[in-house]
Amino acid sequence: MIRVSLKKSKALRVPLVVGMLVAGLAATATTPALAQSSGTWTRTGDMKNARDGAAAILLQNGQVLVAGGNTNTVQFATAELYNPANGHWTLTGSMNTANPGALTLLQNGQVLSNGADVELYNPSTGKWTVTGSMHTARYNFTQTSLPTGKVLVAGGYDKTCPSSCPGLSSAELYDPSTGTWSMTGSMHTGRWAHTATLLANGLVLVAGGYEGPGASNGLASAELYNPATGQWTNTGSMNTVRIEQFAALLTSGQVLVLFGDGTTITRTELYNPGTGTWTVNGNTGATAQFSFSVTLLNTGKVLIAGGANCVYPRPCVEVSSAELYDPSVGASTFTGSLNIARSSHSATLLANGQVLAAGGQTENNVHKFSFTNSAELYTP
Repeated sequence: MIRVSLKKSKALRVPLVVGMLVAGLAATATTPALAQSSGTWTRTGDMKNARDGAAAILLQNGQVLVAGGNTNTVQFATAELYNPANGHWTLTGSMNTANPGALTLLQNGQVLSNGADVELYNPSTGKWTVTGSMHTARYNFTQTSLPTGKVLVAGGYDKTCPSSCPGLSSAELYDPSTGTWSMTGSMHTGRWAHTATLLANGLVLVAGGYEGPGASNGLASAELYNPATGQWTNTGSMNTVRIEQFAALLTSGQVLVLFGDGTTITRTELYNPGTGTWTVNGNTGATAQFSFSVTLLNTGKVLIAGGANCVYPRPCVEVSSAELYDPSVGASTFTGSLNIARSSHSATLLANGQVLAAGGQTENNVHKFSFTNSAELYTP
């Protein structure tokens, strides 16, 4: 299961609108009308708490763990479980510290949360325990579960940096058997807001991101991590500079990359591990400017759902529309719309192939936003 959501909190929208407005509208204006494909959304049980920007992950038992999130300036430490068998949510143990950050499923079935603190969630007990801290406290890094059972953390920027923070090139490994971190080889380029994808050959592909502060420091470069040697090697660069993009491994063994640069880029690319090169692979439909969810389905298509559009000086408006991007043809088609327009929600691929969209932000007809505890299921 691969699920990546591109999200921004409501608090970040004001500075983002000015910088993204021109690019976002230009992308939408040049996108051709999309055809309609099958796929429907149905309401399911509501979460116990309304939460925006929460982390979510599919557990080995088929349930979905949703943790953290916020409503305005309040950060949650609470967590809850969704049971696909009955559509109900139940509260589970709360984290020791709010703000879970990235969630990674370990081979032993536990979940590693690397946010304000590094914690482990045990589905058997429903409890969180603090585990070893990284050598370098960092933000906006990638976290990848390796075939060895260890977890690779790469890049980011130093939490102690007061401003104008450069990207870190350092990387670390978490060992669940000991609960400790060890340093591994450093990347050739420091970067943050990048992506990391485990390839079929066991290597990890890292691509894009920021090298330093400011929009002029975006990257198109990519490199490969070899768990056997702990070393990085440069590989082919993307055709487009991308930051906070979506990346997923396809059944073909290639890596699909969508969006980036505030999620306004519609051109897509494929990475071929056999040749180490990238090729342009068509365009998405750009349903919304940002804060939508992106989910790789079992069908090989990519579901892009919800999000928000902003037109200065009017506030941002959530959308209910959704689209399917098909890598085999390099184009998108519209699919069924969400029952509730939402942004900054979580989206999780279930074992049965459905997608659970939960929480996020909604807006009424006078552009006043609120937070929702609602959830719905997408059936391809």
